[in-house]
Order: sequence, then C-alpha cells, then structure tokens
Amino acid sequence: MKTLVITPTYNESGNIRGAVSRLFAENPDVDLLIVDDSSPDGTGEIADELAKADKRIDVLHRKGKDG
Repeated sequence: MKTLVITPTYNESGNIRGAVSRLFAENPDVDLLIVDDSSPDGTGEIADELAKADKRIDVLHRKGKDG
C-alpha cells in the first residue's frame, strides 16, 4: 500500500521547498498532495514547479482561502 501525505499550504513560499525536501529525505516512498489555499505569495507556483520536477507530487489549487 502506498502512503499519501496531504499538506495544506498558505503563504509558505519560504518554507515549502525545504519541507518537501525533508519529507522525501526521510520518506522517499511516499506521495505528496500539496493543497494550496490561494496563497498570494507564490506558494502555489512553487508547488507546481516541484510537482513538474517530481512525479510523487500533485498540487490542488483552491480558489479562495477557507481556512
């Protein structure tokens, strides 16, 4: 069975790359779903870049901030 880690994000542009890197360093066999809550700081775009570079990552963009 494959493990899926779901990570909600909002304004995490300064943290997301490091967090993803640490996750995969400790758990290389997991998949990651990043759920961005319409971050105005570019978090969603960074998540898209990460997903493009790594097939273990998927991104869901929410249209508005719902908490």
